[in-house]
Amino acid sequence: MRALVWSFALAGFPAGAADLHDYAWTFTIETPAGVESSAWRVDLDPAVYAWVRDPALRDVAVFNAEGEPVPVARVAAETMAQAHEHTEALPLLALPADGAVAGGGDLRLLIERDAQGRLRRLDAGDDAATKAGERAWLVDASGLDGAIERIILAWESPASGIVARFEISAGDDLEHWRRVGEGSVLSLREGDARLDRNDIALPDVRAKYLRLRRVDDGAALAGLNASVRVVERAAAVPLRRWIDARAVELPADERGATARYAYALPAALPVEQARVELASDNALAALTLSARDGAAWSELARFTAFRLRSGEETLRNGDIDLVAPRRLDTFRLDARTPLATAPRLAFAFRPDRFVFLAEGAAPYRLAVGSAIARRPDYPLDAALASLRASRGRDWQPPQATLGAGRASGGDAALLPPPTPTPWRQWLLWGVLALGAALVGAFALNLLRERR
Repeated sequence: MRALVWSFALAGFPAGAADLHDYAWTFTIETPAGVESSAWRVDLDPAVYAWVRDPALRDVAVFNAEGEPVPVARVAAETMAQAHEHTEALPLLALPADGAVAGGGDLRLLIERDAQGRLRRLDAGDDAATKAGERAWLVDASGLDGAIERIILAWESPASGIVARFEISAGDDLEHWRRVGEGSVLSLREGDARLDRNDIALPDVRAKYLRLRRVDDGAALAGLNASVRVVERAAAVPLRRWIDARAVELPADERGATARYAYALPAALPVEQARVELASDNALAALTLSARDGAAWSELARFTAFRLRSGEETLRNGDIDLVAPRRLDTFRLDARTPLATAPRLAFAFRPDRFVFLAEGAAPYRLAVGSAIARRPDYPLDAALASLRASRGRDWQPPQATLGAGRASGGDAALLPPPTPTPWRQWLLWGVLALGAALVGAFALNLLRERR
């Protein structure tokens, strides 16, 4: 393996490779104590993005303790996409509304399954009593492979005037349950205004069954059915991180006729999702979210934001999925009517991931930000394929983390190099001028001799 690392190191270093002083900032790379590996993976954080100048992140490199660059490559998007999300409808069966079931006791039920092993019917012996007061349901998730990120509920009636709160438990044997979440769904209408939210977020639950228990005393939901959003993640996919955007002052020429609120992130991040929270209870606003993309503004989403108080609970609008991750840092919210306080705006992003070979002595440093240095294309995929061949198909480099940062080349590394003096051009013009002068001198000399 050491020979493999050396071969990639030698093949990847071009003559005159960049050094640490060609980069503005460096961050220590911290590896877990007692863990040895030929390769490591590290995720960028906002402090790193703040120094990036190359749109393709080619001004990010890794150096060892001797200040020598080591083979490093950005993990391709298609490699990270081993994980995917999909929505799947699941069987939902009403449970008897007795104290034992609601309180988490044993289910004394006749269970009928289909050919695939999924539940088809639960018979509690008193079907009429069950249907008369449906306040608990069982969701069969035994056929799922991934983690459940959220549960989505739909019902036939009533069409509006519903605020229903649920507690959600998970289990694998219909006897032992653990509470995994709670939340409310709602459907409200008033004139032309509509407020709908029918999903409840869960913390990536893996279980055969979910149990829903309605804890409010509102109107019954007829024709209730459930589906779930399933996330199948590989170990190599970075987790989503949330970061608040800071409210900033809009330039006078961009304030416009509507109520506008401007925000900025500490760096241009590859944002995937937005969260808008109104500051006041029982507030409602139609909003447009835009981002500065280059010199122009582009619209990201239009939605209705709300914040309603229901007893001790605060209900708000759901998060907004953005069409495609883009590195953005400047945003604004346009409201049809002014708000007493600017909304809170936050974004979720998945950091870019890099993998490097542990060539040379630790500690390793991640260098970022340069006007001239660009990382060469190291053939790292072949090295990782060789490692997986010996350690298993699903092997991934262990995770390293970024530590403290410090200046290296500083702001000077971000300045473009001075324009080189055009000595050849000046020499050519000098030769031409000298030649013209000589020709003129010869011409004058000939005229004098003829006279």
